[in-house]
Amino acid sequence: MRLSGRSLLALFLIGSLCGLIGDHAAVASGTTRYLDVGGVPKIWGSPLFFPPMVGLATAGIAELRLRLGSARTEGGWEEGLAAVASVLAMYLLTAFLTDEATSAATAFIACLAALVLARFGGGRPAIVCGLVAAVVGPAAEIAEEQAGIYEYTGNVDGLLGVGPWLVPLYFAFGVAVARLGELFAARQR
Repeated sequence: MRLSGRSLLALFLIGSLCGLIGDHAAVASGTTRYLDVGGVPKIWGSPLFFPPMVGLATAGIAELRLRLGSARTEGGWEEGLAAVASVLAMYLLTAFLTDEATSAATAFIACLAALVLARFGGGRPAIVCGLVAAVVGPAAEIAEEQAGIYEYTGNVDGLLGVGPWLVPLYFAFGVAVARLGELFAARQR
């Protein structure tokens, strides 16, 4: 099953908004500092291209989930809200952990990611979506950091210039978005 244009748009908007909220916290806390990116306008401290990138990733992972096998049909909007809130809370938490030891913060976020998997995961497809996000997300951020678009504060840049806790955070994102994809597909039926 493929997601409808309306579902993809809703997922894009959810990802864009949540990404913007989380990134604002990272910018406000000093975890992330955007450098001069050629006069690109900013929205709430983030370059204008950032929210659509997260929105596209959200819609793409949701669509990937539906291509990995049959999707669960049970669950309602409350479960989707809980999945979104769980990952957004983790993202916001990274802004508070800038003064903590990176290894402890990464372990903490990994524990929370395990809880997201246990609560919202649906077996192999959710794990695959989580792993794809855990590889592609940090790789994209590393490339952006290397390109001089932004930098992480010095005490949390231990993974090739970015925060090591990005790996479990993106994993949780992939799992939660996989569940959102299932919920949107069930709603379309």
